[in-house]
Amino acid sequence: MKEPSRLKKVAEIVSFVSALVCLAIFVPSRLVVDKKDLAYSVGLSIDDDRILLPSGKIVYIIDPSEQIEPGMEYVTFRGDFSGYDPKTYADQADQYGVWIGMLEFNDSTSFVKKIESIRKKPEKFFRIHTVRQEEVEKMRLTDSMIYYRFRRAILERSVDMIWIQPLENVNVEGILARIERQFGKPKGIPSPNSGSFKLQWFAFLSMVLLLFSQRPLIGIFTAPLWFWNHSIAVSIVSILATVLLYSHRKKQLLPVLYLILGLLTNAALWDFWHVNDLDVYRGVKLSLSLLPFFVLMKSVIREWKWLKKYWLLGVAVMAVSGFYYLSRSGNTAFVAYFERQFRDVLEGLLWVRPRFKEIVGYPAFALWLSFPNFKWSFVFELLASVALVSTFNTFCHIKTPLMVSLYRSIFSIAVGYATLFVIRKVKQHVTRRV
Repeated sequence: MKEPSRLKKVAEIVSFVSALVCLAIFVPSRLVVDKKDLAYSVGLSIDDDRILLPSGKIVYIIDPSEQIEPGMEYVTFRGDFSGYDPKTYADQADQYGVWIGMLEFNDSTSFVKKIESIRKKPEKFFRIHTVRQEEVEKMRLTDSMIYYRFRRAILERSVDMIWIQPLENVNVEGILARIERQFGKPKGIPSPNSGSFKLQWFAFLSMVLLLFSQRPLIGIFTAPLWFWNHSIAVSIVSILATVLLYSHRKKQLLPVLYLILGLLTNAALWDFWHVNDLDVYRGVKLSLSLLPFFVLMKSVIREWKWLKKYWLLGVAVMAVSGFYYLSRSGNTAFVAYFERQFRDVLEGLLWVRPRFKEIVGYPAFALWLSFPNFKWSFVFELLASVALVSTFNTFCHIKTPLMVSLYRSIFSIAVGYATLFVIRKVKQHVTRRV
């Protein structure tokens, strides 16, 4: 491999030092704030239109065509508001000083985001998760599955309020008792996640320096994007970095580099809007697919002489695998009943469930490094690239507490490095015997 120029060597050192300094400031402050933001509230249905909070206050449910009225201190929206003007509701909410709750995975979610984007007091906001009787029946949810669903909402998405609707044949008291043992007593009223990184520009600059250390011109041309649109600038630079970092000459450091890139992306986007899920990282599917696509194309071109006889089978496998891979990259992806149960078991054993792509991909990463001359080694490399971008993507979910993302990623990376260590020891032992 060609030795990097003196400029690139200096840029690598500067980018690494910059990243470490930035993360030394960001990580401790975020961990402290995240611990506070794990506090939650519980709302109990009074009837179809009202939810009772522990403080005695009422959350009023606004359906399409209904308006916010004086005296409503807390409201949430339910249903399809696509034909309604968000400004009308934003003006009413500001006029009456209303706290607006955003109900997860509901038709009203995008409408609430529009309201918040034009409110004068967007900080009067909270997020709600609930389970409906129809879901219990359709998805055959057990008490344990409902508990883990609420647990994930609080632990992995920092939801502010759990709404308990009437559920038949469900031990709600037992579920709430388990939640209380895990997270403490619910607070009287819900409130949004707090905190933001005052040095977001520093995190962005550190990512630009990472780009510069690999391709100086790209680093120079992407830096000014910050002054155009912060959120889009972070997405563009970080997605480019997922591809360019892969060319780093020390391949064994790639998991750590993608972990650092993910942390910098998280720091650059840590603000009220992203941490409360009112704004999201742009280009998730592109960030997950670009590097694996390039790795696949490189491997096909390099191995085409003998791979061409399998081209039809290969296209079919790649098409199905690619569709499945991208379709599973969101919160609304289909999950089989058995898989939901298995996920709950893993969460009970491991605190947070590792990502399957990484648990498979990082041992494949170890195999790729250990057996570079193996004919099918490019398959290991492809799986390794999927694991790397999956680690990066973990930190693009800004609403997820940082400790959860760190635990999930470090666990998987450790499995990969442990596999690499074992393989090398076995190879050394075999070599000595031969």
